[in-house]
Amino acid sequence: MFSGLTPTSRQRKFCEGFLFFPIKHLRKYGNFIFRQYDRHSGVKTLLDMKLRALDFNTGHAEDIDDYITHRAIPQAAQVLARMEDFYTKMQEAAAITPGTLQDFNDLFIHYYREVTVYHSVVLRNLKEELKPVLKPKKGDVFTEMGYDHISKVYKLVKEFVLQSKTIVHLLEDVVEKEYSFPQGPQGQLIALQADIRQMYFIQKNLCQLLKRWETDKNLHGLQTYYN
Repeated sequence: MFSGLTPTSRQRKFCEGFLFFPIKHLRKYGNFIFRQYDRHSGVKTLLDMKLRALDFNTGHAEDIDDYITHRAIPQAAQVLARMEDFYTKMQEAAAITPGTLQDFNDLFIHYYREVTVYHSVVLRNLKEELKPVLKPKKGDVFTEMGYDHISKVYKLVKEFVLQSKTIVHLLEDVVEKEYSFPQGPQGQLIALQADIRQMYFIQKNLCQLLKRWETDKNLHGLQTYYN
């Protein structure tokens, strides 16, 4: 029957018992018990390579945390700064031709608020929630359970992906058809469009990382059950 113990926890318990009842010719390294036939066999190096595969939650968490830190947060911050700069220029243009940019202005402000939430709340909260997985305490079962909100965060980020895709298409229409901005703001709008498109691809990649973690977590659960 399924005991509720994961392969990782069973392995750790065995290693803990090994400290009290060592077996001759066997050695302990982390959560591994092995026999070394040669001093220079490189077994520990090989086991280091296996640690990430066994503790897949920490591996996925490290990939996502690194991606958020070096790609997602900086790009979202760049989009916000570009939007603020463009909005100032847009307001100056609206003062010259009042009323012509009202619809665009409303949508622009709405998307700015969405990106602010994505940058300051979603991404930063996700980084905080990953900390226990990245630096588990001794005896902590968090890494065995995994991150329980993966699917929820995936769906949330996916919503931002769809919003970014929509705004990119809208900006393309604005540039090509609807409004005639002065040369300065129009150039900034094109640059902003490129930045939002880049953020869209980064959001998609983040979704793929979250989905991969969720898939591996489900497979690990099946393996645990059948074992």
